[in-house]
Amino acid sequence: MILSFSRGFTFIAVPKTGGHALRTTLRPLLTPNDWEQCTLFEKRFFPVAPLAAFGHGHLSFRDVEPFLLPGQWDRMTSFAVVRSPFDRFLSFARFAWRGGDAMTRDPLGTMKAALTAPARRDHILLRPQHEFVCDAEGRVRTTFLLRHESLAAEMVRLSAALGAPLAPLEAVNVSPETPGAVLDAELAELIRTRYARDFALFGYDPAAAP
Repeated sequence: MILSFSRGFTFIAVPKTGGHALRTTLRPLLTPNDWEQCTLFEKRFFPVAPLAAFGHGHLSFRDVEPFLLPGQWDRMTSFAVVRSPFDRFLSFARFAWRGGDAMTRDPLGTMKAALTAPARRDHILLRPQHEFVCDAEGRVRTTFLLRHESLAAEMVRLSAALGAPLAPLEAVNVSPETPGAVLDAELAELIRTRYARDFALFGYDPAAAP
């Protein structure tokens, strides 16, 4: 997550939606008094102990809002990127098991276990997207949402909203294609069930499995 008090914006980094590419583009706008939390390529933490203690950069609206001044969130331009749950899960699979042989030995079994095994299904990278951007009543609390499928074009919209030019997106943290990262009918249904709220809230077609 990024909280830019100098520019008046908030970026919620929903996992596996191009967050590191956005961070790279947004960082030149930040000043020393702005906050960023991330841990994958470099470690940056918010100067608030309970938030730093999360140990990752995928903080949600509900995590952060209690530590801001009353009404401060709503006075900032807030945004996040959302992605088709099917594509997002396959991106997770390519990332999570890169460098190992799990996706060669048993790709479907490995991916299905991520959504069914209690020890795995609540991993931060697998949390539904709406949990990052919604309040306790299920209302989206960002000023707007960018779509991963058209993210390069969405940067024009973001630049206008922030009132600042943004550099073109770079490819950051892109996992290599994995032959086993494909869906069968059972896995597609597991994704539909796990991310039903994401499909409905963000307008993705649950029948459009790749």
